[in-house]
Amino acid sequence: MKVISETLETPVNGEYDVIVAGGGPAGIGAAVSAARNGMRTLLVERYGFLGGMWTAGLVNPMFDTNRKGGIVKELVEGLKARNAWGGWSGICFNFEEMKLVLDRMTTGAGVELLLHTQICGAITDAGSVKGIIVQNKSGRQAYLAKVIIDCTGDGDVAAMSGASFSIGREKDGLTQPMTLMFRIGNIDFMQQRSTDLYNLIVKAVERHQLDYAIPYTRPYILMFPGQRSAVVQLTHVRSALALNDKDMTEAEIAGRRQIMEAYELFRSYIPELAGVTLEQIAPQIGVRETRRIHGQYTLTLEDLLEGRRYADGIAICAFGIDIHQPDSEGQEVYDPKAYHIPYRSLVPLGVNGLLVAGRCISGTYEAHASYRVTGNCTAMGEAAGTAAAIAVESGCEPGDIAVEKLKERLERQGVLL
Repeated sequence: MKVISETLETPVNGEYDVIVAGGGPAGIGAAVSAARNGMRTLLVERYGFLGGMWTAGLVNPMFDTNRKGGIVKELVEGLKARNAWGGWSGICFNFEEMKLVLDRMTTGAGVELLLHTQICGAITDAGSVKGIIVQNKSGRQAYLAKVIIDCTGDGDVAAMSGASFSIGREKDGLTQPMTLMFRIGNIDFMQQRSTDLYNLIVKAVERHQLDYAIPYTRPYILMFPGQRSAVVQLTHVRSALALNDKDMTEAEIAGRRQIMEAYELFRSYIPELAGVTLEQIAPQIGVRETRRIHGQYTLTLEDLLEGRRYADGIAICAFGIDIHQPDSEGQEVYDPKAYHIPYRSLVPLGVNGLLVAGRCISGTYEAHASYRVTGNCTAMGEAAGTAAAIAVESGCEPGDIAVEKLKERLERQGVLL
């Protein structure tokens, strides 16, 4: 491979107490909590809006919002106040209203936003992360901070900083498939059971002898609150890694192809969906899984099945262990007992000045299939932002803070532990 050698002088464009990388569910929790705890906070996001998979991926519902309190509860209440919460199972939301709520929540807390900005490097010194390198329309810039919180989902900053990680299931490294969500309108069909849409598709294929291979055996039509509109979870792109540029390019194209095949099937062969219109395809394919950063503690399947609680527990989770199979159209589901995410799972091994929050925390392939949903990610982010503030105040590394102090402060913020 040819290489180009470069000598770069990158201007430092700002210094902060806390920088949060990624403005998705975890990043929202982290940035808002850090700022409210008195930290000068910068939130960096690659899109022109906040929300990550909520708004760029059109991912609904907002799972596992119960037992949380704190920023999760505040966000739900904010959506309710705008008549933007409800729909399928009472836990879906309006994407455009979500963008507005997140703008107000972050700026109201005093968070500085840097949108349309890609993170392209980590600044490290003697095993400590000191800042990030970004690229945007203003060029290449550096930002420094006392603590960095990686909420990129993929653990990009952690990986750039030298943190170790795992990808995929142990036996072959395959990850859960990606899903490109799409929105349909002019619909009154309210799905009740996981088999409803699948049975309609099978019936149509058999009746009309169609050449259609369903990519997923538990597809869902998820109605929005107060609208004749829904988002569809159906497409599944397998054998692609969301850390590979060519795989991601091909996955987006494959996802759109699956959407058009499904849309034609819906309106032409399924009477219950005959009048539907295609309103939107998500700007970004939904990624379930990439890196899992190695942390001070690794959550396991046994932890979840036994409902283990920890002295440093920072969030209670109970979402099903939901494994979309990497090599078949099926899905494997286990029911855990309510369990704790320990703070130690947010602290990367071997790297100082850094926390991770969201689906990239330290856990096994199976455990990740539960804690990856957005209600949990937001709660992790709130804990990480609060912990970062305590670390700055105490002049210590994030991994060395007094955990009891973190828990006390989280509870004062309304978090249920």
